[in-house]
Amino acid sequence: MQASETKLIHSKTFWRSSRNLTFSFFLFCSISSGCARTPWTDPLDAGQADSIVQFLQSDNLRAESCPESIDGDISLSYRNVFDKKNMAGYFQIISPSFIKLVVSNPFGQPILILTSDQKSFQLINTMKRMYIAGSLYSYGLQNDIPLTLLKGNWQDWIRGTISVKPSAITNIRRDVENRGTWITAASETEGNFLKTHLLIEPDKGVLLSRIIEDDKGDRLSEFNYNEWESVGGCRQPYSIRVTDLQYHTEITIKLSDVLAAEKVAENEFLLTAPANYLQQLIP
Repeated sequence: MQASETKLIHSKTFWRSSRNLTFSFFLFCSISSGCARTPWTDPLDAGQADSIVQFLQSDNLRAESCPESIDGDISLSYRNVFDKKNMAGYFQIISPSFIKLVVSNPFGQPILILTSDQKSFQLINTMKRMYIAGSLYSYGLQNDIPLTLLKGNWQDWIRGTISVKPSAITNIRRDVENRGTWITAASETEGNFLKTHLLIEPDKGVLLSRIIEDDKGDRLSEFNYNEWESVGGCRQPYSIRVTDLQYHTEITIKLSDVLAAEKVAENEFLLTAPANYLQQLIP
C-alpha cells in the first residue's frame, strides 16, 4: 500500500468505542484495590502441606502434556455502573501467549477480529472499516487499562491452569467455607511484586478461585471457575467470572464446544489490513 493511500486516524473516539471489546477480550477493565473479606483461615500442618505440594508437582507435569492450542465458541458479558455489553463469537488460544477473538453478528458475519501476543495487537472493525495495530502497552496507556492486566498470564486466566512452582509458595491454608485449600505464591513480573492466592480442590484436581493482590495486599482481581470439562485429556473451565474490579465491573465468560486444535503457525495470527480500510498505527 502506498503511503498516500494510508489514512491515519488520530481521534481518540475510535479508541474509546473499541475499548469494550478489548476489556472483554483480556477479561478485563480497570482494576482497583479492594478490602474484601479474607476467605482463608489457619495454615495446614506440615504433612497436609506436603501433600498439597505433591499435588502441584503432579499437576504441573500433567499440564505439560495438555494441548498447546484450543478453540471454540465464546460469549462475553461486560457490565459496570456506566455500561453493559454482550458479545459472542469464536476464540482460539495458542501457547504460550497467542490469542484470537472473532466477534460475529446474529447472522454469523464477523464484525470485530482481534489478535494479540500480549505485546502487540491487531484489530479489524468491519462495521467501521477500520484497522488498528501496534503496541499493547501503548494502547493500555491511552485507554486507562491497568498494566496488571496487560502483563498477566492470559493462558492461566482463561484455561484455569495453576503454573506455580513449589519454591514460590509462601503459605498453604484452609478455606473458611471448607471448599478446598488456599495456596499463596509470590512472583515478580518486570519489577512488579504480586501475590496470587489459588483455591484448589485436590480431590477433583481443579482450580476454583484465583485472587491477585499487589505487594501491599490490595486486591486487584478475582477469577472464579466453574463447569469444568475435559478437553484433549485436560480439564478446562467453561464458565469464568471476574469480579473485584473498578467501577463495580463484572465480566462473565461462557465457553462452549471447546476442542483441542491442531498446531497453528504463529504467523497465521497476523492480520492484514483490508483494502480501503482506514488505518491506525500505534508505536
